[in-house]
This record gives sequence, C-alpha cells and structure tokens, in this order.
Amino acid sequence: MTEFERIVLRGEPYDRGYDHGERFSEAVAANVETYRRRFEHEGVDLAGLRESAKRYVGLIERWNPEYAAEMHGIADGSGVSLTEVATLNVRWEVLYPAWKAGVASSETGPSVDGCTSFGVRAPATADGGPYMGQNWDWLSPIAETVFLVELRRENAPDALYMTEAGIVGGKVGLNEHGIGLAVNGLLSTRDGEEEFERPYHVRFREILDAERFDDALRPVLETDRVCSANVMVGHAAGEIIDLEAAPTDVAPLYPDEGILTHSNHFVSDVAESVNERRSPSTLYRASRLRRLLAENHGAIGEEAIGGALRDHFAHPASICKHVDTALPEEEYGQTNASLILDLEARRILAVRGPPCEGEYREYAL
Repeated sequence: MTEFERIVLRGEPYDRGYDHGERFSEAVAANVETYRRRFEHEGVDLAGLRESAKRYVGLIERWNPEYAAEMHGIADGSGVSLTEVATLNVRWEVLYPAWKAGVASSETGPSVDGCTSFGVRAPATADGGPYMGQNWDWLSPIAETVFLVELRRENAPDALYMTEAGIVGGKVGLNEHGIGLAVNGLLSTRDGEEEFERPYHVRFREILDAERFDDALRPVLETDRVCSANVMVGHAAGEIIDLEAAPTDVAPLYPDEGILTHSNHFVSDVAESVNERRSPSTLYRASRLRRLLAENHGAIGEEAIGGALRDHFAHPASICKHVDTALPEEEYGQTNASLILDLEARRILAVRGPPCEGEYREYAL
C-alpha cells in the first residue's frame, strides 16, 4: 500500500473532474460511506448536513467557478451525487453547524484531522534548500482512497498534490513556482459560529493557483472562516510561514533557527484551543518533531526528515500514528500519508500509509 497512484489531469475543469471521478469511482463512493459512518457516529444530523452541502454548491459556483465545475465533473464521472461530492469538499465546514444543531459540540465532538507538519530552511538544512511536509493522520480507511494529482493547466500553474477521492482541492503539495502547502486540523471554541464561508479545500486549491508568495497567503487571510485550521505555506526561495487560522483571526508563526513544526493545537493566543481535550498527543508531537530535526541542525536532509517522521514515541499516538484498537472502530485513525516537499526541485517524496511501513518514493512535477 505504500506507493501512491498518480493521475495526470489536464483540459477544462469539468473534464479534469470527470477523469478524476471515473478513474476513482469506487474510492469516491467509499469515501462518502466512510464519512457518513463517522458523522453518524458523532451524532451529526445527516439531513441537515446534506442541506448545507447543497447550499455550498451554489456558493462555490460563485466564489470559484472552476472548482465548482470540477466537482460537477467528479459527480458525473463517478456516478456519485453532486450533493455527496460537495459534502466531501466542504466536510470541515458542514460538520460544525451540524454539531450545533445536534448532540455534539466543539468540546465533545471528534478530534480533527491529526497531522504533524514541518518546514525547514537554512541554516538548518544541509543544502540550504527549503523542505516542508507532514504526516497526514486521519481515519484509517481513507488511506485506501488517497492519491497524487499532477495538474497540468494552460491558464494557471501546474501542480502536484495529494488529495482524497472526490475532493478537488489538494491537501499537501506544491506548484511549478515553488509554492508549497501543508495543513493540520485545529479546533477552537468559536468554530461554527458562522455557517457559510469559503471552504478550506477551495482555499487550498487557490494557494496552489498562486504564482507569488503573497498571493499564496491571501486565500487564508482575506476572508473569515467557518472553522479553524493550520496552514503552512512555503516558497522555494526559502520563506516558510505557518498560519494558525481561527474563524475571524489569523496568527503567523515563523521558523526558529530554520525549523518550524506544528500539530493540532493553537500555539498562539489567537483562539482558545480545544482539540487537545480529545487528542492530547498534539501537545508533544510538534515539539518532539522539532527536537528530532534539531539533532541534525545544519545537516537536515531527506534522511533525517524521514527518520523523524517514522518516530514511534508514545505509540500508537505517535508522530508515525497507528490505529488505537481501544477506540471505537469508527474512530480508528493512522498516518495515511507521509510527504516531504522539496520546494526547490519541485518534487515530493512520499509514502502512502504509515512511513515506518515503506520507503519514500520520488514523484516529480
């Protein structure tokens, strides 16, 4: 399972979506069912969730017509309804309003996408070049439905990124201009106060659409958000900024001595963080990853990064996360992908599934 399937998408947005949906039709349907079970397990009002997703279709058509066209294409290509495809693409945003109408809350609801992310640059790296990436931790069945997209376009930058079947926007990746993206879930006490804002997955695609670094930051900064997330953005020239985004405020974090790490709680005081109540491992994963990387300060490269991302301290709730069988099956989670972005060379080193179970393979843009 450790090698990524890779698809090249080109042409008009609808055609790209159709190819995505047709190629991964079974995986799109499997994702819909995985999320349905998880939402149901958490007491989410599924009918209300679908109504929110339907409304989001029209909003995305206004905010980003190309993204909406790709969603339509995925639905037609996979045979999965547009509403269900939209639910996948706005899963962060529809979850929080549904909790408020149901029995769950931001304090008792599920832990968000796990993840331990990093960015390293001079003087910490051996070659002076910037690297960034993460272990992406989430529901364990999702590992079967992630793949790499090589996006080829005439009117926007080419990009290489990881996504889930049915989701247009890439979660972790880079583009031809050397702009890189990594994401972590966060929870704050203010999540869900506003129901309809630009979805994060749309923002992620817009980051990879950018040609300049300032334009890559705009999608997170310019408008308010339904919920919280951590978004790390890097550039091949050596700039890396981590954005802790709460619904109405954003706090930037910068590398210290060339190293920046993050997990799933707010480090700044921009919002009251609550995810550690369900996922206490966040309190040590980022600091431990920083310490492991710092042991090779000035000589950090692919080998040192890969070794740190395979760390098993506090297994199974480790940087390299594994399923905790003491939890209900609906909450089984693991590292579904481990990715190292070489921004200067425009390539990704990646393992599908926990990185301890395979070798990093190179995927170049």
